[in-house]
Amino acid sequence: MGVSGKTEGAMSRRNLLTGCAALLAGGGIGSGLTAFAGSNPGAAEAPAGVPPLPWKWATLDPLEAGRRAYRLYIEKGAGCGTASYLSLLSLLQEKVGHPWTTLPEMLMSHAQAGYAGHGTLCGALGGVTTIINLATYDEKADTSRQIIDRLFWWYAEQEFPTDRFDDISSMPKQVKVKAQTPLCHSSVSSWTLAAGAEVTSKAKKERCAKVCGEVVFTVVNAGNEYFAGRWSPPVWKPSKQTEHCVQCHGPDDMWQTGEGMNHQQGHMECLLCHTDHTT
Repeated sequence: MGVSGKTEGAMSRRNLLTGCAALLAGGGIGSGLTAFAGSNPGAAEAPAGVPPLPWKWATLDPLEAGRRAYRLYIEKGAGCGTASYLSLLSLLQEKVGHPWTTLPEMLMSHAQAGYAGHGTLCGALGGVTTIINLATYDEKADTSRQIIDRLFWWYAEQEFPTDRFDDISSMPKQVKVKAQTPLCHSSVSSWTLAAGAEVTSKAKKERCAKVCGEVVFTVVNAGNEYFAGRWSPPVWKPSKQTEHCVQCHGPDDMWQTGEGMNHQQGHMECLLCHTDHTT
């Protein structure tokens, strides 16, 4: 997803963030990026010591966060990992400050295109889950894991791209295709085949920018609900075929015990790799 590894690798904090002020002046990004453009004094200060996890969360605007991710991808050429991570990080730096100001902007640059171009986990998921873990980690609870797990199978069931960011997109009303898994390879490939697009095309970049925006939008909503005491982990509802597989080869993850052969781990759809044994 996004720019090439060479381009992403050459991006420094300066050349990623420089230009946001110009985009702001031209109406390209909006007032929410004033601090993001380099006027946040806390970002330049030496850290006063990094506190233990979890770090403080602030109630964020999910649409502003999603739009910021979309624009980082399209207008600044950030990869999906950087766009999702940096959209959240910049907002938390503005709303909370320290210790979020101790984190480097390019921490998730390697996550683009399924991590270094390998097509594994979607980089947009990798970027946001880094922030979620920092904000919700608890060694005595599994909140961070639950949020991330639910986010991944929400992603797999989602038809991308949504139309949430069509008002700022040059290519609205794109073909929508179910991601099927949280993997970049299947998510992107199934869409390019259905859309008749190439991975280097503008259409594909628009699609992935909208994916970044939607992932960030969803995570911010979940984070806001969690810290307001209104979030509860939804129950995993596998397809009939996957449920059949897990009954024999389960349980569904390494933290569960129960009947089954303990052959598999995870919540991904079985039929992407295996044949249907229910018929």
